[in-house]
Amino acid sequence: MNEEQDTSVDIRGKVDLESILKQSLEEIKHSAETRVRLESIINRSPAAIFFWSAQEGRPVEFVTENVEKFGYTEEDFVSGTLLYHNILHPDDRDNVQKLIDEAAAEGKEQFNCEYRLLTESDDVRWVYESTLIERNADQSISHFYGIIFDITNRKLAEMEIANNERDISVLYSAVTLASESLDIDDLLSEILMEIGDLLDIDAGGVYIIDHDKREANLRAHIGPEDDLASNISYSKEEDMFKNVADLPKHAIISEEVVRKDSRFVTRSNLTFYLYSRDKVVGFVLLQISDDESINEKNIKVLEHVGKHIGIAIENAQLFEKTQGDYEDLRSVDKMKNEFFANLSHELKTPMISIKGFSELLGEGKFGPLSIEQKRANDAVVRNAEKLRSLIDSLLYMSMEKEGKYKYNFTTVSVRRFILNSIEVARAQMGANNIVFKEEVPDSIPNICGDEERLTTALNNILDNAVKFMSEGEVTISVQDEADQIHIRVKDNGIGIPKDKVDKVFESFYQVDGSLTRIHGGTGLGLHVSKRIVDVHNGKIWLKSLEGFGTTVHITLPK
Repeated sequence: MNEEQDTSVDIRGKVDLESILKQSLEEIKHSAETRVRLESIINRSPAAIFFWSAQEGRPVEFVTENVEKFGYTEEDFVSGTLLYHNILHPDDRDNVQKLIDEAAAEGKEQFNCEYRLLTESDDVRWVYESTLIERNADQSISHFYGIIFDITNRKLAEMEIANNERDISVLYSAVTLASESLDIDDLLSEILMEIGDLLDIDAGGVYIIDHDKREANLRAHIGPEDDLASNISYSKEEDMFKNVADLPKHAIISEEVVRKDSRFVTRSNLTFYLYSRDKVVGFVLLQISDDESINEKNIKVLEHVGKHIGIAIENAQLFEKTQGDYEDLRSVDKMKNEFFANLSHELKTPMISIKGFSELLGEGKFGPLSIEQKRANDAVVRNAEKLRSLIDSLLYMSMEKEGKYKYNFTTVSVRRFILNSIEVARAQMGANNIVFKEEVPDSIPNICGDEERLTTALNNILDNAVKFMSEGEVTISVQDEADQIHIRVKDNGIGIPKDKVDKVFESFYQVDGSLTRIHGGTGLGLHVSKRIVDVHNGKIWLKSLEGFGTTVHITLPK
């Protein structure tokens, strides 16, 4: 190689080296710019990035600048002054550590969780953590790489929704109990449990006022009974409940100093009155926990609950009075007729009000409802319809016993009244997962009867079938048998004990007290159905096996 060639090689090599160095510098510059850009994006994002060591307490080796949103600095963590575990809410630390330990033991590469953090100023923030796990060759954990999102606003929204759902649930339960229960003690005990779910209370009681004796008697309570007076008497001169117009319509909050163990503490009491029409029938006294803050929304819910309880108490008192009067009557028929007439008359007013306003709510007359509110309101309408059916049954029995009920016998389409009853049952079953099967041939002949009463009879049987089922199947079949029509209603519910089968068609008979408390009911449905079938010269009976279901048979002459 000559001197000219060597020079050419040197020049070309220098050019190549400069090109490589320039390219490398550009890549380094580009990489640095990318890193700066990424850090800028991350620090402006709602997520903070942490690198933790797998040592106890999760010491932080790296954290992005936007950790300042929680009131801390990078230096607080990286310097070792602050462990990540220490800023977790004390109530969440064990749960988070348990999740980490489980992920480590199961060989997972990632875990996600939600928990609370305490900011530098001790504010509580909810966060969502998504963390990757780095392991050594021996599968031991070396580091955690996590992204932390602040989800406080979402959590607060969820809690607000949950509180609204709880308020609606309490109102719905109060309306349902008020419309269905005629037992004061059961009604008041369940209402107190619902209130206890709404507020954090130490004790609570419902007092019923006896205006004649001028005293208020504790009728139901939860919590320590010694904390509540069993009887509050007042003189004729200080008759505090006589002038209803002077009584506050809103809840009253008061405080008192009481001795607790060896010290004196301040206790908050909340009282609201129970009204029915133009008089006060009682009041609820609640002892509120020290750390419970009562908001205006809670008070409004309690006031609405009080209105429904007041009406229910008056109806239940009427029921109790009617039951007491029974003992002085010589005629069982006369006893029942008075009870039916009085009870039906008193129940009509609250039932019409509840159903009417609920339907207006459902139609959006007072503003749009959320999905959950619509579901709750639909349940109120269904229960009001059940109450209407109960009143109709009571009136029917009363008039039928006295021979005043007039049947309207016409040509009846068996297929039509059966399918109509099935549709009513489907609408009334609410959230229950029950399937109805129809085996009703088009060729089934017509019969002579009162279609409205026959529909009522079948409605009662279907209602009785689904009442004791949360899920299952009900089959309605019809057969043309010589000179009669044979209807079968078969369910795969809980069945009836063998020794109770012969009594189920008696009026007001309940198969079991415990079942009555769980599922409700008055014991009228099958009795009314039997009476209607008897009037049509038909027969009704049932076969049942406890634990496997029941089949009700109806035969009607053509």
